[in-house]
Amino acid sequence: MSSASTGLQEPLLSEQLPDILKNRAAASARAGQGRTPPVAWVEFTDNNGRGRAALTAFLLGIAFCAGPLLLMLLPSAAPFAIYWSLLVLFHLLEYLLTAAFRPDTLSFDNFLLNHSVLYQLMVAVAFAEYWLEWWLFGGMKQWGPLATLGALLSVMGLATRTVGMATASTNFSHQIEDNKRQEHTLVTHGIYSVLRHPAYFGFFWWSVGTQVLLLNPLCFVAYTAASWHFFYERIPHEEELLLKFFGANYLAYRKQSYIGIPLIEWACSTFPP
Repeated sequence: MSSASTGLQEPLLSEQLPDILKNRAAASARAGQGRTPPVAWVEFTDNNGRGRAALTAFLLGIAFCAGPLLLMLLPSAAPFAIYWSLLVLFHLLEYLLTAAFRPDTLSFDNFLLNHSVLYQLMVAVAFAEYWLEWWLFGGMKQWGPLATLGALLSVMGLATRTVGMATASTNFSHQIEDNKRQEHTLVTHGIYSVLRHPAYFGFFWWSVGTQVLLLNPLCFVAYTAASWHFFYERIPHEEELLLKFFGANYLAYRKQSYIGIPLIEWACSTFPP
């Protein structure tokens, strides 16, 4: 039975393939073959490949289970076990929320696993600090009030970011958009009625909270500084664009909402309305 008669789509459509494969498909069609030739592994090697996304999600699911397993086998490392599962959940949610609300921009990059070399390095350093201090000073890495505070901060940050992305819906993007899309609207309801950048607020406190959870004094300072500097550069620039997009409406909204990241409100007030 043909795919046309069932309403199904062929798994390898030419518009989903890299340019070189599109050219081959066009050549095949001109030659009378009529369909895109199968290309081995393309769904795993292309950045938008469905096989690549499925495999990544599958591996992240397995990785998530390592947290509870570590908690059972090594209770003294409970902070790391909780952190690990929350970290995996963060990356899964980033992809799933993009798939739900911005499928037009969906790719492997939305897992944020390859966010930047600096991000990957910071995660590795946090791992190294935790286990080195656990080995040298095991007692200071035990679960206690400080780790509980860190877990609460991390969950609060992750939940705020998730709710913010879902509330923004199609208006959200991982990349700052320099040009206003026709369907882009100013979101001021729900969590946005209080926080005008809930996804950024959530990420900042998630980042800081994870290091409190891990009881990593060095990375706590480094993560706080790095996250603050990232949003110090990003949020004022984005606010300038939003002011250009929405004018007086955004200016009024800005006066009645908050950012919730220390001193970033001051940074945004330094550029003229």
